[in-house]
Amino acid sequence: LTSEQHLCVQIFDLPPTCKATSWYLFSKSVSSALTVPSNTAMAGTNLIHLTYDGNFQLETEATVVTCRVINSRSGTSTDNPHCDGAGKDPNNVPMELELDATTMHPQGGGQPTDIGTIVPLSTNYDAEGASPLYSATIDKVTIDRATGIVTHAGSVTLKTDNIARSEQNFFPPNSKVYVSVNQQNRRLLSECHTAGHVVDAAMAKCEKLLPPTKGYHFMDGPYVEYRGSIDVKEREQFLEKLKVAYQELIEQDIPTQIQMLPAKEAENLCNRLAQNFNMSDFTSPSDPDPKVRVVTVAGWYCPCGGTHVRSTGELKERGWSVKGLRCKKGVVRVRYGPKDD
Repeated sequence: LTSEQHLCVQIFDLPPTCKATSWYLFSKSVSSALTVPSNTAMAGTNLIHLTYDGNFQLETEATVVTCRVINSRSGTSTDNPHCDGAGKDPNNVPMELELDATTMHPQGGGQPTDIGTIVPLSTNYDAEGASPLYSATIDKVTIDRATGIVTHAGSVTLKTDNIARSEQNFFPPNSKVYVSVNQQNRRLLSECHTAGHVVDAAMAKCEKLLPPTKGYHFMDGPYVEYRGSIDVKEREQFLEKLKVAYQELIEQDIPTQIQMLPAKEAENLCNRLAQNFNMSDFTSPSDPDPKVRVVTVAGWYCPCGGTHVRSTGELKERGWSVKGLRCKKGVVRVRYGPKDD
């Protein structure tokens, strides 16, 4: 970590704007923020995906801060710095891991959690040295809005019965691990999020600059919502126009940009066409030099903390398109998705 990198925290309880995501950038650098006495609270997790290059980085080395075994009967966690999992299922131990850094995107901002694996970088390998004797399968990643600490929830899977489990420290504090994001899942979710931003750009292209209020970028029915309405007599024609504009933006193969900008500059870019975003929703009032992560998809600037593909052209293979339009109670919902199989 360099002194130029910064510590970012995702806030989930603010009014939803664009993709319902707000990222606070603190003035402390990661390198200094992570240097804390052992008796103080952990600094926020370094979220590698926030930078442009980090957005496409699927693997990283990290340091374990803490590991908790989950009581499978009660569903509660027990602080256990050694994460020994004694007395649990001998092949599958539910646990939660906190690391100093991660490539995994925590669920939030309308985007589902990343999934993946965490393995120890140690001598705990099989006889052939080919694979670790145990690894953690991660199926849910969350972030605490107050502290910026990311929790990786999943289970430790043992690959051999020859481990003295009551004595084995799976992920002790300060040990090194390797974090790997599931590539196929990340790719699909990144496409889905980028495709949602293309809806924003297509709406602007059709001269419907409605304030975005919600983005749902889950594969079970993604959509983007806006505050406003479209006259019932115009809806069918507008929908067809929107579909054409959407496909044109994909065909143009427009590169995605990801920038961390001063709040004032982000304000000027994101609200250059209309007052769609309130930058106070994306900055900390206590930060003297607030910055906002701005993602630009198809020329549309938007405060966003999610993951994305490199260009709109990458949405062609799955056939992403606008699926439908609904107007109800002052809300315009645009459904989108990949081509039906």
